[in-house]
Amino acid sequence: MKKMTQKIVASLGWLAIAAPAVAATGVREDNSMTLVYLFLGICGMIIFFQLIPVLTLAYAMIRSLFSKKEEKMASAPVKYRS
Repeated sequence: MKKMTQKIVASLGWLAIAAPAVAATGVREDNSMTLVYLFLGICGMIIFFQLIPVLTLAYAMIRSLFSKKEEKMASAPVKYRS
């Protein structure tokens, strides 16, 4: 039991020494994320604004399919020239 305790204490010591080195490998200061998010937001707005006419047209087409209003077209008198 005494040997096991010594091994655990030694392992914890090594982990305590290695923890800052492992944590420091992923640290990177990057200030361009704001510009990246701004660019992606503008791209998203462009796509959204291009979808507005499509959605409006689709709504009008579906509304006209399900409307029961029928209009008769009045024909204009046809004049023939000879």
